[in-house]
Amino acid sequence: MTTRTSTLRRALTGLAVAGLVLGGPGPAHAKPHRTPWHVTIVAAKTTVTLGKKVHLTGKVAKSAAGGLVRLYERASADRPWRYQRNALVHRDGHYTTFDKPTVNSPRQYRVVMPADKHHKKGASAVVDVDVFRWTSLMNFPAVNQSYLDPVASVEIDAVSYPSSLEAVIYHDPDSPTTQSVEFNVSRECTRFRGTFGLADDSETGSKATVTALADGTPWFSQQFGLGQSASGAEAFATTPAPLKLRFETSSDVTGADGLGAVGEPEVFCER
Repeated sequence: MTTRTSTLRRALTGLAVAGLVLGGPGPAHAKPHRTPWHVTIVAAKTTVTLGKKVHLTGKVAKSAAGGLVRLYERASADRPWRYQRNALVHRDGHYTTFDKPTVNSPRQYRVVMPADKHHKKGASAVVDVDVFRWTSLMNFPAVNQSYLDPVASVEIDAVSYPSSLEAVIYHDPDSPTTQSVEFNVSRECTRFRGTFGLADDSETGSKATVTALADGTPWFSQQFGLGQSASGAEAFATTPAPLKLRFETSSDVTGADGLGAVGEPEVFCER
C-alpha cells in the first residue's frame, strides 16, 4: 500500500512540473498590452503662398512630454513620406512645428510619435496644404491671338509695366474691331492681379474698353482714356478654377486709335 502511494505521488508531482514547463509563466509575468500613441495635427492655413511657412500644431498625451514627434511630408498620396524635422512635446502634450515648401504644388503632412515601453508608435491623420505662387501670365501658352499682343513692356499713365499685353490696330477692311487673346491656365490659378488701362502709345482723344473673362464669364470691363488705369487683384468666382482666361480690347472713338493694355498681368497658381 505504501509503495503504491509513493508511486502515485511521484506521478502527480511529475505532471505538475510538466504542466508548469509546458504552460510557461503565469499571468503575473505576462507583458503589458501597449496601445499606439494618439496624435493630432492641424494646419494653421490650408492655402499658403510659396516662400511662406506652413505652421502645424497638434497634441499627444501628457505622458509624451519631453519626447519628440517627427514631421513627414509628401507631394501626393502615391509618393513616399519624407522626414522633415523633430518637434518637442511640451508638458501639456502640445507641439508646434513648420515646413517651408520650395515649389508651388500640393503637399501632405503628418507627424509620428515613436514607440516607447508603454506605447506603440502613433501617427496623426494626414492634412493637405495647397501651395500657390504669383507668376507672370506670359508663362502660360497664348492661344486664339488676334491683335492683342504680348509685349516686353507697355507704358500706362507714364508707368512702365514689364511682360504685358497691348492692342495693335491696322486700318484695313479685314482688321477686326476687337482685339483679343486667350491663355490656357489649366485650372491651376485662382486669382489675378495687374493693371488695366489705355497704353500711352494711343492717340490723343482716344478711348478703349478693356474686358477680362474667365471661361467666358466677364469679371472686369471698363473704358479708359489717356492717363487712366485700374489696378487690383481679382479672385475668380468660378469653381473649379478657370480653364481659360480671355482679354479683349476695343477702340471706342472713331478716327482716334485707343490701344487697350494689360500691364504686368500675373496669376496665383498651383502647378
